[in-house]
Amino acid sequence: MSTNEASRLDRTALIFGASGITGWAIVREAVQYPTPETFRRIIGLTNRPFDRNTSLLPDDNRIELVAGLDLSAGPEAVTAKLREVPGIEEVTDVFFAAYVQPPGTSDVEGWEQLKLANVDILETAVAAVESVSPNMRYWSLQTGGKAYGFAHAREIGPPAGPCHESDARIPQPYADMMFYYAQHDALVRLSSGKKWRFAEIRPNDVVGFVPTGSNAMNIAQSLGIFLAFYAWQKRKAAKSASEPITVQFPGPVASFKALNTETSQKTLARGHLFASSHDAANGDIINVADTASTSWAQKWTALCAYFGLVGLAPDEGAEHLRAVEFMQAHQAQWADFERENGLKPGLIGGSGWEFMQIILELVVFDRVYDLSKANSAGFKEKEDIVQMYLEVFDLMKATKMLPQK
Repeated sequence: MSTNEASRLDRTALIFGASGITGWAIVREAVQYPTPETFRRIIGLTNRPFDRNTSLLPDDNRIELVAGLDLSAGPEAVTAKLREVPGIEEVTDVFFAAYVQPPGTSDVEGWEQLKLANVDILETAVAAVESVSPNMRYWSLQTGGKAYGFAHAREIGPPAGPCHESDARIPQPYADMMFYYAQHDALVRLSSGKKWRFAEIRPNDVVGFVPTGSNAMNIAQSLGIFLAFYAWQKRKAAKSASEPITVQFPGPVASFKALNTETSQKTLARGHLFASSHDAANGDIINVADTASTSWAQKWTALCAYFGLVGLAPDEGAEHLRAVEFMQAHQAQWADFERENGLKPGLIGGSGWEFMQIILELVVFDRVYDLSKANSAGFKEKEDIVQMYLEVFDLMKATKMLPQK
């Protein structure tokens, strides 16, 4: 990736998945990064309705949200929908943060359908944008740490790390199960001989906020709701209001101590925008993450303190707390918790408990990124990851996803 920033005027950004954890952040950051003048227009596309008034996006008239764009409808339908957007032909930079997960699919079960669906929506999006936006010059694809084999660590072993963009793909048959590879290969094919280029932005666990509250792979949201509910439930049972409430880390010691290079949604969004403004080679892969790798052991006390809890480490050799089991055991109280605190009804049931369980209980190995490639290109955006969690919790309070007290 070259350090020479592309100097281009009249750039228009098009963001697929603008209501998601990455797409929302890209819309938010594009009004100011790399500069406040970089983009003349910022168009956010969503499938589901997305209320501009409750989106918590900046009050900037360059932002336009377009709902009802269903990428599974096929190229003709998506092209027709895009043609309805005034000035769609001016689009220069596309940021693809859309994802679908058909029922019953995962990285292991039903992976063929998962891969087919996600490659299909990407190819549909490219075909549609090429039809309506002759000035397209850049396409940004988001993948993630599973490209380094994290999801298949039990079978192939965890990567030695730190994970570098030049690392070989994981071995077969697991490589075939990885739709990130298939998406990358599709863009190599689709961009061949064209005037546009693409880059693959590769974060690890994304710490962020989603104003709709509907994001299955959002560790900050599910963890925040768990800690808030745990504190509420335990205070009800406490003999004294001043009695300190402790909460053990809901995972094994190995997970508590494992190092992880997390990615805040702010840094991730800026990584996408940085790559679009620099002369990366076509098909370049770029790791994007925040400060030096941390462990839950380094974060747990501060995250718990936000909710008035005393965070404890798991006991060596003892059965650890299981967050999902705790939530399920107290399901009868979910509605009371939401009602008493004025929260969105159904919030708990719609959160990504399975993803939280994977992150807290099953990831017992280091997941460390090498960030030298992005750093050497001039991308030095970094955030304090604990502070990013706390900012997400603040936003969740503001949108009635967490109690005010």
